[in-house]
Amino acid sequence: MAEKVEKRTCKGSYTIEMAFLSGIWLLVIFASLLLLIGTHTRIQNTGTAAESSLYGSSWAVYSSENGKNKAAGLLQGKGNSFSVSGNDEEITTAFSYTLGIPYQNLKWEQTGMVKSKIIRPVLFIEKVEKAKNLIDTIQNR
Repeated sequence: MAEKVEKRTCKGSYTIEMAFLSGIWLLVIFASLLLLIGTHTRIQNTGTAAESSLYGSSWAVYSSENGKNKAAGLLQGKGNSFSVSGNDEEITTAFSYTLGIPYQNLKWEQTGMVKSKIIRPVLFIEKVEKAKNLIDTIQNR
């Protein structure tokens, strides 16, 4: 007697496999979005710091005022994550930003610092001319 063989079907197996894989796909998508947002924020903050530092140093060249105040004035309204310090030779703008990640209270700390030297061209040219004159005087003796 021949036994009747039952044929098993695997209906729905692809649905279960895709249910397992969908979590991985969502993780990849959201991690990529977080990386893009964090990188964009970092680039934006670095650009703002560089702009204010350069603005303050160029302002100090054209006027006798301290460029630190102008650089700080440019950052008003940008948030309290920026700080400006400097003297007569250099202006430094720093930022510190925390990007909150909505998973287990993770945080992405972003810090950066941009320095801009204050170079007064007239004083620099005068120093070069004095050095040339000194060299000529020493060589002619």
